[in-house]
This record gives sequence, structure tokens and C-alpha cells, in this order.
Amino acid sequence: MKATVLALCAITLWATNAFVAKLALSTLPVEQIQELQFAGASAVFLVTRLGSANSARGGPLVASIALGLLGVTGTMIFQYLAFAAGPIAEVNIVAYSWPLLAALLFMAGNVVARSWRYAVLTSFGFLGVVLVILPNASSDRFATLGSGHFWAIASALCMASYSAAIGRIKCNQDTAHLVGSLAGFAIAAIWSVTSLTGLPHPTSMAFWLGLYLGAGPIGLGYFFWARAMRNDASGRTAALGYLTPVGSTALLVLTGATISPLAVIGSLLVIACSAVTGIEAKRNATA
Repeated sequence: MKATVLALCAITLWATNAFVAKLALSTLPVEQIQELQFAGASAVFLVTRLGSANSARGGPLVASIALGLLGVTGTMIFQYLAFAAGPIAEVNIVAYSWPLLAALLFMAGNVVARSWRYAVLTSFGFLGVVLVILPNASSDRFATLGSGHFWAIASALCMASYSAAIGRIKCNQDTAHLVGSLAGFAIAAIWSVTSLTGLPHPTSMAFWLGLYLGAGPIGLGYFFWARAMRNDASGRTAALGYLTPVGSTALLVLTGATISPLAVIGSLLVIACSAVTGIEAKRNATA
């Protein structure tokens, strides 16, 4: 029960991510947003790291560094490249297809959970991802492999791998998160300095939006999620991630974002298959 509550806290914060990113991207380039974002996240992770009762314990430092770079740095940089490059409502669905990928990873690592149902469910889920991408398949942006959909897939791969590993690999979660956010800040700062376009001075609103994206969806979101994943060997809790695209897409659509009819069908497939995968994980875990 505790793991579910923690996971839902993370999901609630993540559901606001795309909407707030859309507002911030309307006034600032992605590299500046990520500077503010990783700065806010680093502040939260520093506090949680210093306040952690087991801050002196954990696995090898290299494991913490690797998971931080994968789960925090990789996931968020790729996700924001996706938000900046593609239709945000659609790339948001693709980025949050990671529970399907996580289900495959949990299945591969858990003999009890291995089931033909997983293969069927995830196949339909990935069909949904294809339907989300398909309306843009003929565009020049898609052809360059620099599209938002490409970056969204990369983000989903990072988050799925992180979710499957964070509860299994012996490491200090707070250290992993802090390393990941500091690395992300360094990358964003270098990116801003070397940018060929003039960078605007952030307005007060953009400044606070950027910090919220770091302190909320990244900082507290990852803090809650990692603790929810600690005892989730079956992937049962991880599958709750499907609720993120439900909330975030609803918020985007209600505030004017457009999504094609085919992408709507694909989104429903992704969400439904992720939900049923969670039910299947729970059934196998209690069998």
C-alpha cells in the first residue's frame, strides 16, 4: 500500500510535466529551461541526500552514477528535446510508453512473471505507439530522425531501464539522483553557453516554471518513485506509470493542445495495455 501511495505521488507530479513544459517552451529555449530544471532538481536531491538515514550506505558508487545518468539525465534531456521538436501531446504519449518497456524488462528478469500474456499486451501497446507516430511519418522532421518522436522513444528507454534497475541494483538512490541532476545541469549549461542563438533573459514566470519542473516532476517525482520501486520485483507498482499519460494528456488537451484521431486511438492502446499489464503483474505476483 505504501509503495502505491508513493508511486501515485510521483505520477501526480509527472502529469503536470508536459503542460508546464509547454508554457515554459513558449518563452524560453529548451537549453535554458533545462538549466533551471536541473538546478531545481539538484537542490531537492541535495536536501534528500543530506537528510537520508542511509546516506552512508549503498552499493558501489559506479552503480549510483550509472543509474543517475540513465534515469535522470538521459530521461529528462531526451524528453525535453522531444517536447521542443514534436507535437507535445503526441510525443508525451510516446515518452510515457515506458511502462510497456519496463514490463518487458521485469518479465525478462523474473521467471514467475514470464507469461505469453505480457508479449500480447506489450505488442498491442507498441502498436499504439506506432499509431501515435504514424501521422507524422511523411514529414521532413520525421525523416531526419531528429523528430520529437525519436527523442521520446529514447526517453522511454531510459526511464524503463531505470525503473527496472533502481529497485534491484544495490546503490544509493539519493546519490544516483543527485549525480544525475548535476550532470544534467552541467550539460545544459554548456549547451546554453555554446548556443548559436541569442538566449533571452527569463521572465519571472519562466524562471519559476523552470524551477518547478526541476523541484516537482524531477526532484520530488523521482524521490517518491525510487522509494516506491524498492520492493517492486514483479513490476506491479511500476505499471502504475500508465496513469501519467492519462493525466498529462488530459491536461494538455483541455488547455488547447491538438492530437490527431489516429494518435488518440494509439494513445488509448498504450494506456489500456499498460493498465492491463499492471493487473497481470499483480496476478503473477500473488500467484
